[in-house]
Amino acid sequence: MPSRGRAAALLALVFMAGALAGAGVWALRRGGEHSQHPRGDFVEHLAHHLDLTPAQRDSVAAILERRRRSMDSLWQEVGPRFETLRVTVRSEIRSQLTPDQQRKFADMNKRADSMRAQGGPHGPR
Repeated sequence: MPSRGRAAALLALVFMAGALAGAGVWALRRGGEHSQHPRGDFVEHLAHHLDLTPAQRDSVAAILERRRRSMDSLWQEVGPRFETLRVTVRSEIRSQLTPDQQRKFADMNKRADSMRAQGGPHGPR
């Protein structure tokens, strides 16, 4: 059925976009004054995956620290709007799915919500 194919493609696109956006926001928000995880965790993550030199690590850490207030301020402004959009997108996707797909989608969302609750993408600080 074409509409199911479009729904599956939309689901995949939204999932990928959400993952990318979430990773970016998570990276930007790490290390705020209420964070349980220091911004250095993200620097170490980049260092590991990009094989950063010590000088590059220091530069990345300095960039994040220099931009911390701006990033935190932006998230305070954008975060509630992002959450509203996430709820809307989930609802629209759910309406395109079969009951079995809806259960699987709910499980996916529970895992994503759990990660956020533990300080992952879009999680509390």
